[in-house]
Amino acid sequence: MQSVASTEAKEVVVTRAGGTGRRVDYIGSPGIIDENPQAFLVDRLYPDARIDPHFHDIDQFQIVVEGACRMGKKAADAVTFQYADAYTPYGPIVGEQQGFAFFTLRPIASGGFFAMPGNRHNMPGRAGRNIAGWFDTSRPAPAPGAVVREALMPDTADGLDAVGIRLGSGAEIDGPVSDAGGQYYLVCEGEVRQAVAGGQEGKTLTRHSLIHVPSNETSPTLRAGAAGAEILVVQFARPSERPGSNPKMLATRDPTAYMKRPDGSGH
Repeated sequence: MQSVASTEAKEVVVTRAGGTGRRVDYIGSPGIIDENPQAFLVDRLYPDARIDPHFHDIDQFQIVVEGACRMGKKAADAVTFQYADAYTPYGPIVGEQQGFAFFTLRPIASGGFFAMPGNRHNMPGRAGRNIAGWFDTSRPAPAPGAVVREALMPDTADGLDAVGIRLGSGAEIDGPVSDAGGQYYLVCEGEVRQAVAGGQEGKTLTRHSLIHVPSNETSPTLRAGAAGAEILVVQFARPSERPGSNPKMLATRDPTAYMKRPDGSGH
């Protein structure tokens, strides 16, 4: 398990034609092919920010946490999540006047940015799932000590899932069992403390902190702070024969074959 407080993430300034934003690296490093999970925040909080249509060779969640945008034809504001199977094109992502910021969460590093049109020949078959949902974090917090769980995605045979966890002041919870392709916890609002061995309290995780829980690893125990907490938990599908779903197979990719954007940049 890996926990990264928002204050521990590494910020990189990214200047593009439309404006200057940030990439905030939490786990792994975008732009390379390796066997590690990958999690980072894309911040393009400037007018008319845009990411052109593309796909990746891995399964991926994206979670809008600030601003507002359209993902394809669908409006997306905080806290909207989008899941895409590997080799499933999506986009464009187009910001409104304030731009957008979203987390990108991956079970293993991406092999690159496959722009569309132009890369249909790199898709091993038909496009897969593209699922969007919303976690409403604007409601009053639950009562002190109360725990509310919300199913945010229909049941799936391969374990793909998204759950909203709402904690009142001081509430404590053991996270859902990590029984598929690994999980990420995103603290959307408030703060939690993560328990460690012996019942001691560990790291404090404030807004926009992350936890990565590999498959079959013990779930974290979290205690909410005085203002409660809103946590989005997303789980990847179990590895299968579906192209791009099995990290062991993806680990055999050529590490020098990263597909860059048409402008020559990474992620």
